Amino acid sequence: MRKKRDHQTQFHRFQIGRAKQYVRMHLMEPLSLERIAREAGSSVHHFVRLFQAYGGETPFEFKRRIRLLAALRMLQDDPYASIAEIAISIGYGTAAAFNKTFRKHLALTPSEFRKLGKEAQDAIVYDQSRSRMPTEVTMNLTTGFDAITRPVTHYAFLERRGPFSEVAPSLWNELHPLLAQVDPRELREYLGVSGADKSRSGEDAMIYQAGVALANEADRLPAGMQRRSIETGKYARFVLTGPYAHIGAAFDSIFKTLAAKQVALRSEFCIENYLNDPRTTPESELKTELLVRIA
Repeated sequence: MRKKRDHQTQFHRFQIGRAKQYVRMHLMEPLSLERIAREAGSSVHHFVRLFQAYGGETPFEFKRRIRLLAALRMLQDDPYASIAEIAISIGYGTAAAFNKTFRKHLALTPSEFRKLGKEAQDAIVYDQSRSRMPTEVTMNLTTGFDAITRPVTHYAFLERRGPFSEVAPSLWNELHPLLAQVDPRELREYLGVSGADKSRSGEDAMIYQAGVALANEADRLPAGMQRRSIETGKYARFVLTGPYAHIGAAFDSIFKTLAAKQVALRSEFCIENYLNDPRTTPESELKTELLVRIA
């Protein structure tokens, strides 16, 4: 019974991911709940509750947030574009309607946003880029951490940009069939690696890699996979027990903990080391080693 429940949970997350991708692709169009649910392969009856339970917001709140994110990028990228042009380009009928929504949810006008410094602008863009979590999330995360040193890692991976919680599930789904072409004796760890490209902003700055640590540097890899070395280094090690959906919130908590302890960080990617197999392990018992590079 529990395995069936865990499988259903994974399927629901897959449906929500499809729904979010569909909304992004049709941002300027009037979308009905029926249309979004159908494209996600879900019944309308429970769709809103499922979406909110797994995504922390309704489908239409998600659409509004992604629209505002698109507007923020345009305001940053083109200081001469008119507010009316931006409003129409993201699907608002009038500049007035756009301004009203902008002020209501961001507590400032588009013109005021343009007058902010780049750091303040980027902070707002980042906040709108982050996937929302359900209001009540109880995480089983270690409160303290171990300082460990990892050796050089031969890493083979797939990469995608975008909100980590959205791109990670589909990227892992793409990776697993490719790993059938890799000698199983070479596989050492399953690693998710996440970080930011400081030359970009918003969702384009978010980089996620799904991959494996190999025993040796690979000569050949399946088509589409990349390889690189993760250099040896010191990490703060935490352990999360429970659903992978909690990883984003866990990292938020980890960075607060490290800041409170005044731990010096290095601006390198974070690592998720999956310690057991989600195909055979109940979701509540999944263990993930979360690693943040420290000085």
